[in-house]
Amino acid sequence: MMPLAPHEAPDAPPVAVEVVLLRHDPSEGFAYRRLITALGRGVSPDRAARNLALLGEHDETHMVHSTSWRATREGGVTLTYLIHPDPAPDQPGTPLPEPHRIARSLRPGHPSPPDLEVGHVVAHAVRHLAFLEGSDLAIAAHISAWPGLVHALRSLPLATAGEIAHA
Repeated sequence: MMPLAPHEAPDAPPVAVEVVLLRHDPSEGFAYRRLITALGRGVSPDRAARNLALLGEHDETHMVHSTSWRATREGGVTLTYLIHPDPAPDQPGTPLPEPHRIARSLRPGHPSPPDLEVGHVVAHAVRHLAFLEGSDLAIAAHISAWPGLVHALRSLPLATAGEIAHA
């Protein structure tokens, strides 16, 4: 067998790392901050996400989880990470009033939703976290310190996108 060689193409499309810094308040609901940066050469996406959120290498108080990827209109790729809790909760955040909102395509041969917005991406990340709360012991242990968050996550529908009735 031939070993796989690292792929390096001089004209490879850019990769961006997007970080969603999640907040939850029992009376206000979900909110987030969004940060994005280009992935530097030789930098792992995980490290780029941690650096973007200003988390130290040995910081174990924050959950960092890759939640999705998507192609950009320019031909690049955006990798999305969810970080909890937001390390700078005093910074302005954006409310997420509909964490159950799902973006989808009506055309089976074209899977990318034509009307994808940041709120859809964040809602997907929150639903991903809800799934992990029930299936990943490390994630469940992390978020157990926020009972209001656990309750909010457990109130979300855990069906996959194809199982949820769309309005």
